[in-house]
Amino acid sequence: MNRRTFLALMALGVLAGCEPPPAPLPPGHPCERPVMLVFTASWCGPCKAQKPLVAQIAAAGVDVHVYDVDENPEMARKYGITATPTYVFYLCGRKPLRTNDANEVLTIIHNGWGCR
Repeated sequence: MNRRTFLALMALGVLAGCEPPPAPLPPGHPCERPVMLVFTASWCGPCKAQKPLVAQIAAAGVDVHVYDVDENPEMARKYGITATPTYVFYLCGRKPLRTNDANEVLTIIHNGWGCR
């Protein structure tokens, strides 16, 4: 993220009533991009229905990691997944958002990376 982008996002956050991030992150920092963990299952109808939304989230620059709960039960257990789909959305320095609706993550993205 360049300085101009950071300042624009900070201004958006202030205008929207959100706290600005503490400082710009150096290039290559692991928190530079938001991360979303997607817990899904091949038999899950809502998971299939929300797949295009997950693609939009990835296209917006979010680092998306998809886990099938049947193939990765240890990851599902680690994150306490009890329903699919479940999305865990991380922004550096903020408490992760856990939701079953990818539209909530899209709303955050459209409102300037983290203003809720």
